[in-house]
Amino acid sequence: MSKSEPAIPTTGSDSVAPISTPVLLVSGAGFLGLLTLLYGFVNAVGIDQLQLMIADAGFWGPLVFVSLKALTFTFAPLSAGPIQFASGVVFGVIPGTLYSVVGEVIGGAINVLIARLLGRRIVRRFVGAEALLRIDRFYERYLDDWKSLLAARLLLFSVYDFISYAVGFGHIRLLVYIAVSFIGGLIPTYIFVLIGSRAAQSQDVLLLLYVGTALAFVVYLLFRRQISGLIVRLRSMLVSRH
Repeated sequence: MSKSEPAIPTTGSDSVAPISTPVLLVSGAGFLGLLTLLYGFVNAVGIDQLQLMIADAGFWGPLVFVSLKALTFTFAPLSAGPIQFASGVVFGVIPGTLYSVVGEVIGGAINVLIARLLGRRIVRRFVGAEALLRIDRFYERYLDDWKSLLAARLLLFSVYDFISYAVGFGHIRLLVYIAVSFIGGLIPTYIFVLIGSRAAQSQDVLLLLYVGTALAFVVYLLFRRQISGLIVRLRSMLVSRH
């Protein structure tokens, strides 16, 4: 999925367009590809050597990581996937989770301020004209208060950088955005960091993820209509206007 075209609900109704099979296949392949590359890199360099390098860097290691994570939230061409998966390996799962969330919150807050202070013309340069239209529609329909923002943080974390721009166009306060983004980001970020850490260090875990991803794809193909309907109902309950 390209960051210039986030999969944000954009229709005039309460329905959510189902995920296309090619997009799902490419996303799954990208997910497994990143984990495979990380596994190969860790085994080539050695986890002890990687952790020693980070320890020798002192506070610069976490500082550089948080800065890079923040940049991936603001600049659309950058991807946060590789560094987020690697954070558990080099820092440990808990510190890696915290550093990842802090980077996301800082980057997201910058997005909010860019939208709020500089306006649509500047945001368009970062995300593109089509994505800007989707951002406008999203905040107009879904971002009412901290509850809808929390639902978006939990359900739409893969496009939360774009949602951050939407917050900048709305009325949710920056401090509320920061609090919700940090608290709501802990669980999904922990899961991804844990997956990256385990898969990078164990061939068995990586193989299990291959099997699990393949099974999930088959299940989606078999029960696509039912799953899409469930997603529609869940999103309708959690992010609709109150």
